[in-house]
This record gives sequence, C-alpha cells and structure tokens, in this order.
Amino acid sequence: MNTENIEAKVIEFIASKVEEVDASTITAESEFEALGLDSMDRVQLLFDAEETFGVTFKDDEVKSFHCVKDIIDYISNHQPVSSAKN
Repeated sequence: MNTENIEAKVIEFIASKVEEVDASTITAESEFEALGLDSMDRVQLLFDAEETFGVTFKDDEVKSFHCVKDIIDYISNHQPVSSAKN
C-alpha cells in the first residue's frame, strides 16, 4: 500500500471513529485535540488502528503523536509485508 492509499484509509478510519467531526474536514494535518480526542480517545483510536492496519504502535513513539499524519507516517513505515502489495 503506498502512502497516498494509507493516508486516505487512515483519514476514512478516523472519520468513522470521530463521528462528531465532519469527515470532509479531516486532513493529514488535523491535530487530535482539534478533532476533540482526549488522551483516552487517542489510546482507543490507536488500539483500533493497530487492529485495522495490522501494525503495533510502540509506546515510546506514540507519545509524540499529535496529528493524523503521525499515524499515517507510522503505518507507512511499519506496514506488514503482506499488505505492501496493495
């Protein structure tokens, strides 16, 4: 899966999880705080993203996640080999 595809899928995924935000306004630059995600919401979002995208977020790395692009970049760099052909 290329970065463009990952970006679209991550934004779609986040839009499905953050129902109180208009999906069309979510971009890679959208900050979690602006999306109304508190720390507990972020943890749940990342757990769900791990399952959805087949990655495992490392605790020390996710502490620096502040926007959608952080998730996109992480998935792009850690995607399972089996999904690289998508």
